[in-house]
Amino acid sequence: MVTAHTPEQSWEQVRQFAHSCVHIGEIEVIPLESGDKRICGENAIALTNLPFADSSSMDGWAVNGDGPWTLIEGQQIERNQASVVTTGSALPVGAQAIVRTENATLAKDQLTSSSATTEDIRKAGEECPIGQNLCAPGAILNPALIGLLAATGHDQLKVFEQPLVQIIITGDELLTNGLPTRERVRDSLGIQIPMWLTRMGAQVLPVLYRRDQATDISETLAGSQADIVLTTGGTAASAKDHFITAISIAGGEVLLDGVAVRPGHPMKFAVIRNFEGKQIPVVGLPGNPLAAIVALSTLVQPMLNKILGQQLQPLIPLISSTSLKGGGSATRLSPGSVIDSVFTPAEFGGSAMLRGLSASTGFAVINNAIDAGDTINFLPLPT
Repeated sequence: MVTAHTPEQSWEQVRQFAHSCVHIGEIEVIPLESGDKRICGENAIALTNLPFADSSSMDGWAVNGDGPWTLIEGQQIERNQASVVTTGSALPVGAQAIVRTENATLAKDQLTSSSATTEDIRKAGEECPIGQNLCAPGAILNPALIGLLAATGHDQLKVFEQPLVQIIITGDELLTNGLPTRERVRDSLGIQIPMWLTRMGAQVLPVLYRRDQATDISETLAGSQADIVLTTGGTAASAKDHFITAISIAGGEVLLDGVAVRPGHPMKFAVIRNFEGKQIPVVGLPGNPLAAIVALSTLVQPMLNKILGQQLQPLIPLISSTSLKGGGSATRLSPGSVIDSVFTPAEFGGSAMLRGLSASTGFAVINNAIDAGDTINFLPLPT
């Protein structure tokens, strides 16, 4: 069992806590073509030199000697012989230089040129030698890296299994389509949180909607097969805030009851055991949209980092374009964007707002009031 935390822990402590409270995940083997955006689970080394052999970087002829050269076909050339090469093709044995197509004259089988050069020869292993490490555990795979692994002989790769995340949206007043009314509000979290989680590397189960009833929420929690469960709403102190009661009914324990951060301070963290005895971390996200995403970045992103073999996401020092107010005794996360290492806060950054976040690339992490030109720390949103 994880050590319990008292209410209103600092934002920095909570991120560290979230990263430490889960274990590194399991490894699976997948074909390279399925690897985009997956997290590498091994030190993937080059299985061959790249290029495999001395090769040409231009179209033309491989030549031996000073010329003129007699054009032949074959895998080996002797003195004053030449063989056609194309960009990327291996050179014949005996090749000493390359003559580019535009720099030569060919009459029947006789080639002449004054521009033979070694500069267009790519040496075997020039890009990477056999055995060189190309991808470390925790690295995010991308098309170019996958192409590099293929070029050096890989057909498959070990990656971290994607953790299963279940989202439970609570609230009697929520609409999942159409226009809001005085009695019903449109749910904005059930549609966006799965997308954020996918960007973080998780596999997201279908979103579940539950009434504001502690027993319904509790039963859904206990029946989950996920590795992490998220709930939205119900984390404050009104008559409809049932997170703590639902955890109690499920036989779980609340380990974190609030964080000293604005927005998002009523976020919760608990553990339960499902019907099969599996211990599952449960994160209670506040119902206000911006506050929910702050909580997602504070608690869920660090857990997924750890499960996927990654370090806790570092904060990036930047310059603030303007003065920023502090959060009193709490850390304040202000959405905004970065251009040329300068942070500019977004408009519409209230706890219940999404417009500011929609135009942002991350959060400024503000512990004290900031003047224009001061350094701030920046937490990027997942991409």
